[in-house]
Amino acid sequence: MRLKVFFFFILSGLFLNIPSAHGQQKFIPPIVITDYNNGTLTNSLGGISGGKEELPGTLFPTAIPDEGYTKGSCGYSLQLDFNVEKLGEYAFYWMKLGKELSGKDKATATLDLTKYNYLSFWIKGAQEEGDMKIEIHQDVDNNGIFVFGKDITGYAYANAFLKKGMVTKEWQKVTIPLKNFTKITDWSKALELVFVFENKAGNTKGTVYIDDILFGYRPSNVLDAVKAQPIKAPVEPSFTVNGLNAKKCLAFTGVTTLAIKAESVNDNPFIESVRFEYSVDKGVNWKTVGYDYDIGKKIYKVEWQPDNSRDLYNYQVRAVASDIQGNEKVTNTLVECGVRPITDDEFLSLVERKAFEFFKDHQNPVTGLFYDTSGGGDASIASTGFGIAAFCVGAERGWIDKKEAKRRISLALDTFLPKGAETEPAAEGKYGFFYHFLNHHTAKRAGKSEISTVDTAILVAGALTAGEYFGQDVKAKAEDIYKRVEWEKFLCKEKGGYYNCYSMGWSPERGFLESYWDYYTDEVVLITLLAIGSPAHPAPPEVFYAWARNKDAYKGGKPFIYSWHGSLFSYQYANIWFNFQGIADKQGVNWFENSTNATLANRQFCVDNADKFKGFGPNMWGITSMSRPEGYTMHFGTPPTGNGEPEYDDTVSPTGPAGSIVFTPYLSLSALKYMYVNYPKLWGQYGFRDSVNLEKSWYASVYYGIGEAMILLPVENFRSGFLWKNFMKNEFVKQALLKAGFAKVKPNKGAQK
Repeated sequence: MRLKVFFFFILSGLFLNIPSAHGQQKFIPPIVITDYNNGTLTNSLGGISGGKEELPGTLFPTAIPDEGYTKGSCGYSLQLDFNVEKLGEYAFYWMKLGKELSGKDKATATLDLTKYNYLSFWIKGAQEEGDMKIEIHQDVDNNGIFVFGKDITGYAYANAFLKKGMVTKEWQKVTIPLKNFTKITDWSKALELVFVFENKAGNTKGTVYIDDILFGYRPSNVLDAVKAQPIKAPVEPSFTVNGLNAKKCLAFTGVTTLAIKAESVNDNPFIESVRFEYSVDKGVNWKTVGYDYDIGKKIYKVEWQPDNSRDLYNYQVRAVASDIQGNEKVTNTLVECGVRPITDDEFLSLVERKAFEFFKDHQNPVTGLFYDTSGGGDASIASTGFGIAAFCVGAERGWIDKKEAKRRISLALDTFLPKGAETEPAAEGKYGFFYHFLNHHTAKRAGKSEISTVDTAILVAGALTAGEYFGQDVKAKAEDIYKRVEWEKFLCKEKGGYYNCYSMGWSPERGFLESYWDYYTDEVVLITLLAIGSPAHPAPPEVFYAWARNKDAYKGGKPFIYSWHGSLFSYQYANIWFNFQGIADKQGVNWFENSTNATLANRQFCVDNADKFKGFGPNMWGITSMSRPEGYTMHFGTPPTGNGEPEYDDTVSPTGPAGSIVFTPYLSLSALKYMYVNYPKLWGQYGFRDSVNLEKSWYASVYYGIGEAMILLPVENFRSGFLWKNFMKNEFVKQALLKAGFAKVKPNKGAQK
């Protein structure tokens, strides 16, 4: 279960003056850097982090949800696996204390710590460990990039601040006064926080867990005290649920506000937080709901949404007061309530909204481009096309203000259009097509990226959807982008095997790629229909019938036109935008039914091979483009395939059943609920993680824009038909289907599963 942690950022010049038993003092809310409960290595301030993964000396960081290795036994903590076995070796985990700076590659904002005087965190080891060095880096030249020997490093060793004098197998609170980082000269320019393991400090090889990192302030007499003033447990009779006496709680029904009275900093200057915990086994084990660090008041609150889609227990709740030295006082059980089960529609809404939050959090504020992954790096035009559509869904669902969604969509569209006297848009491309990956700050080509036909098509489809949804200037911009795509430039006009087929791309180094869209995939359906419907550079309808259409069945299933690799995504992309239900092309192909039959084959293959692969089964299917332990692949699939040799291992992706939910609603929903209920580690900050390999106990740690889209957009089509309704309203889309020879047919009702 996800925690919701409440932290407060100090506004410039704002203090709360609170009288204290130790005299007047100024309460400054702490900055909670991270509790890792978003399931990623990006902290609460937007700063990225990583480890030293190259020899000599290595450290691999992971955000893990395992109970027993997370402070509070719920949510996530940081796991650091280090190896410094050889004399003199060292390894480290670094964390940026601010977001990336717009327009400056690899540069990040600094954190002003002038109002704070201590750093604290919790730590434990898988075994006893040697000493650990904690570094804070100061940015000297204000460029947002740490340079060793040029910028300043202040450091302190952890053991001196541990009650047991060393890292042990039990959780210990580390509280280090910032005055111990003696070399720091300007606390307004804190750039990085680094945890270092040195061979010379008694380390060799091991695993350490860290959680709940924060910067706070206490008067020096409090911070330096050997023994804290004893804290009191929160006041049990004051406990309320949604503002009402807890005795009136019959069942938790959604987002719930828990509140209780406890000591403030005025009563006890050592108090640091009050947290709420829950149990499902009558108090044998307790897990954290959330923290309230605002000790300037006497009423402490957190919001909690008990998991009524996974756990249908009776919940017991209690409260815990903690001080800056790690001492705690606990109440008795405050309430016991059940939970109302979630409905299928509420579950899908949860799945959608989490996927939407990826796009909300991963758009560059200057260019409007959407990041390719949650791991930082470049933007992609596919993720941008999907992100534009995602914002339309979010606006319709009320997850983002409609005016704000329109502003952010317009920002993205403007990057693909010339401004003023300029003849070329900020986004780099050729003939109206754009590079697959772009620098998210500048919109220029990233690395050796190729200009991509399919990714440009996804961008256009997302833009047209937004144009129909918002109308007016958004519609004009979207259609202007569409008009500028010179489809004929990438079309092979030479007689032969690739005649009337589109090149997959172009690069300055290689020219037009030798790979062509000459074999069926839903991608080529999208490309060729958009080309046929183009308002300025229309392609002949024949391009829709130029690529190979080979048909076969998997075992006793229904036959379908199959793709080269047999990957499930290759039957899904065009169906996000085009509603092919009840229509067929002039060769009689209903592409909705074709994708339905391909989905059933993909699932059946996983059912048939469940005895061979631990991760396969009736509700564990989805062999598609996805991350796997060895890296990302777009070549995994199931038979029948054009290459005759389908590739697969034990890895499956929730994007498979989610992306096919319009084809197989009951089977897809069953799979998604099964994955959610039985594999909690597959659920994180943005909902379903990209993939899982049960054989290797591996879960994808990075979220991908295309993967989040293949969850959000098909699920929304299943629930409301939103993408179909808007995209299919476009006059050029309608013309594309007419020109390509599509006509109404009676739908095959028996195909739905």
